[in-house]
Amino acid sequence: MTKPAASSTKRSRLSFIIPLAGFLVLAGFATMALLATLRGDRDVSQLPSAMVGKPAPSIMLPAIMLPGLIDKGRRVSASDFAGRAFLVNVFASWCAPCRAEAPALALLSEDIPIFGIAYKDRPEDTRDFLTDYGNPFAAIGLDRDGNGGMKWGVYGVPETFLVDADGTILLRHAGPIDRRVLDEVLLPAIGRLP
Repeated sequence: MTKPAASSTKRSRLSFIIPLAGFLVLAGFATMALLATLRGDRDVSQLPSAMVGKPAPSIMLPAIMLPGLIDKGRRVSASDFAGRAFLVNVFASWCAPCRAEAPALALLSEDIPIFGIAYKDRPEDTRDFLTDYGNPFAAIGLDRDGNGGMKWGVYGVPETFLVDADGTILLRHAGPIDRRVLDEVLLPAIGRLP
């Protein structure tokens, strides 16, 4: 008769120990991430990108031509910039941080061509956005369904990619470009280009 009681006690211990062990493992990972952040080894604002070091996607997008909306026969892609380094900026008219980074993009466009991808946007809204905040782009493609952004591995807008003359993605910055990102990340990376 003591066997069922021992079996029941063993089960109740396991039902306590297994979740506790899982919690301790997760707490260990969280502690390591926190310590890495505090030491400055981890930039919490940047998500990893599988695209860095890979060829730029050459997805063709309908071209947005200003002052008109879409040139129905014209399509643009990263391959239009073959043989020269360029930036790709994924933006949207509905994106408040995209408005904030407009002055930084204007400065960057003086040094390097920028291919804009209007992500999940309407052409007339993109036109109004560029009228209000300026147009730093050498070409703009309309990614209405977000498929182009998926090919670039975009998590959200804005995101900016630096592509070298060989068409390889060198870096990705998620979030708006502010003075710190401009001075500490993008301009130094552009300056190292051959």
